[in-house]
Amino acid sequence: MQTEIKLTVNQRRFVEEYCKDFNATQAAIRSGYSAKTAAVVGYENLRKPNISAAISARLDEFSLTAEELTKKTADIARGNLADYMTTKMVEFTPRVRKGLAELIAELEYELMLKEEFCAEKGYTEEAFDEFQAMLEPKRDQILAYQIELRRNPFATRLVSGETELVPHVEVDMQKLIADKERGIIKSFKYGKNGLEVELYSADAAMDRLMRVRGMYKDKLDITTKDQSLNEKVSPEEAQRLLQQLASGQYNLEG
Repeated sequence: MQTEIKLTVNQRRFVEEYCKDFNATQAAIRSGYSAKTAAVVGYENLRKPNISAAISARLDEFSLTAEELTKKTADIARGNLADYMTTKMVEFTPRVRKGLAELIAELEYELMLKEEFCAEKGYTEEAFDEFQAMLEPKRDQILAYQIELRRNPFATRLVSGETELVPHVEVDMQKLIADKERGIIKSFKYGKNGLEVELYSADAAMDRLMRVRGMYKDKLDITTKDQSLNEKVSPEEAQRLLQQLASGQYNLEG
């Protein structure tokens, strides 16, 4: 039988809130702690054995074991939009602009082939008349182009070009939806430019999830004039001090 972990009301609320987004500061605020001290409280709560154990237990209820977290962070870190794209070759007929002289030549060539076919086919007189009637629209089109071309030698038309095979990219929506439900994809929606997909930040997800399970522990030790600031500042404050040190703005003599 598992021993119940003793927590205060605020601590138990903190555990629940922290498991939502792994943000200690925001979890502290939502748990009722003061916004001014939330960063420090959140940092300290994560270092308390009973709270850390409660977080692990809560995650176990969500079926997020250490191995599962490792795999999930690896999936996020490897996340790539290309994983949701499939490419296949499809037929594409472009629109091209041609001069009327070229179009007339093409239509006349088509008529010549039809006439040869008709001659070799050996149609009866009735079938021959029907076949010739089918060709009249092409002859009319040639005549119309010839008249227009006399008036405008530079006349053109936008017509269908030669059909060709081109690569076409499609989104694997089933995989996208499945990974959204698994928490690998942050969001996706259809915007004015089409499908918009947002991935989680791989490094941020890796850092937060690994810290939850204590898979690595970092120790920050800032010392000024023989006085250690280790464990006396919040992570946010420590980061600020490090940035000042790196930029040369921190006065060690102060």
